[in-house]
Amino acid sequence: MNPNPITQALKEGRAVIGTMIVQARSPAFIQLFAEYGLDFVFIDMEHGPYTMEIAADLIQVARLAGITPMVRVPEIGYQLYARLLDAGAQGIMTPRVESAAQVREIVKYTKYPPVGQRGFSRLAGHVNYSEIDFGHFISHANDNLPNIIQIESKTAVDNLDEILSVPGIDAIMVGPDDLALSMGLVGNTRHRMIEEMLEHIFEICGAHHTPWGLHLPDAERLTGWLQRGMKFATFSSDIWMMQQVLGQDLPRLRAILSETAS
Repeated sequence: MNPNPITQALKEGRAVIGTMIVQARSPAFIQLFAEYGLDFVFIDMEHGPYTMEIAADLIQVARLAGITPMVRVPEIGYQLYARLLDAGAQGIMTPRVESAAQVREIVKYTKYPPVGQRGFSRLAGHVNYSEIDFGHFISHANDNLPNIIQIESKTAVDNLDEILSVPGIDAIMVGPDDLALSMGLVGNTRHRMIEEMLEHIFEICGAHHTPWGLHLPDAERLTGWLQRGMKFATFSSDIWMMQQVLGQDLPRLRAILSETAS
């Protein structure tokens, strides 16, 4: 049982970069991300249409391809956490967290006793379907699961110090779109108030020694924060990547057609 690469990197203060799939179902996407050197891929079960069966298949492909599979769940719930972790998910991201009480619930459901109340299965992908040292695996799993929470509202930012005081959270991911939405700044993720919120998050996470990150399709903006010490960057997604290519290159091709037609 090797250390989780994401957990290990964050504990050592190294930055990690990954992406998210929202609609893609083909294993080829996972292999592509691994081939290009991404550290992790989030399977989005909050906004994506993935069933448990599809998610489990993608998780196994990622494990075999050498890229860390993590899942964004739609909500806090034991059954969902347990089944995804048993399938071999090597990280969980929970959206819309706003309180310390929610964090305690997340830790309870994702960690084995004595830390939490997660049940154990010997017959699942998380043990690679092999015989294991039961006691060692439990300890290893508790120490090697990146538990990530999303901070997506002003309420969450206001409560961030209390939230991060609860043991068991390994990193936070800020959702700029939802943060702006919660503040009445629909779509304006570069508003001065959002930038101030990000600065505040940066300071609070630093005080708690908690890695933090952003999910953005903007490599330049992510680069700026990485240069300042951000450790957890989620760049783009399957849909954003397609939109960027089509939005940048297709108009050029259309322009050429217009020129040749005239």
